[in-house]
Amino acid sequence: GTPEVWLLGSSDYSAQLAASHGLPYVFANHFSGQGLERALDLYRTGYRPSEEHPEPRTFLSVNAVAAPTQDEAEARALPQLRMMARLRLNQPLAALETVEQAMSAVTDPATDEVVQAARSRWFVGTGESVAAEVRAFAERHGVDEVMLSPVAGAYDAEPKDAPTGRAQTLELIAAAL
Repeated sequence: GTPEVWLLGSSDYSAQLAASHGLPYVFANHFSGQGLERALDLYRTGYRPSEEHPEPRTFLSVNAVAAPTQDEAEARALPQLRMMARLRLNQPLAALETVEQAMSAVTDPATDEVVQAARSRWFVGTGESVAAEVRAFAERHGVDEVMLSPVAGAYDAEPKDAPTGRAQTLELIAAAL
């Protein structure tokens, strides 16, 4: 069949555009998370039913890291958090650090601030805790679906051509659901 069209965005404009065209809307929460409530409200209140979609449909994307322990999950989140800080601070992008490189890196207040802000919107913990938090997040925002973006970094000893931490994230969360 024909693929279903969804509009992906992270702004008021994208929410209003999806609503005005009667399209399902995906809020790119994995990228920023800012403006989520307002975008969903604009989408739902301005929704114009279409033949294909008589009711509004919503979908959120979230960054997730799950590991056997909270400490391991936090460590695995750090490389991608630091990459996000480089992006937000307009610093040169480089290869993703390993967990060990990220943990031993010299940091600065601006990077720390971006890392902490991003971390506050990510779902990081054990499979059970992340599954519960994601479920509660979806219910709180009344969304139909949630897409997990597994952002777990790799340890030095892990193969660089295999997504060990990301696969572990998905496996642990799936087992808890």
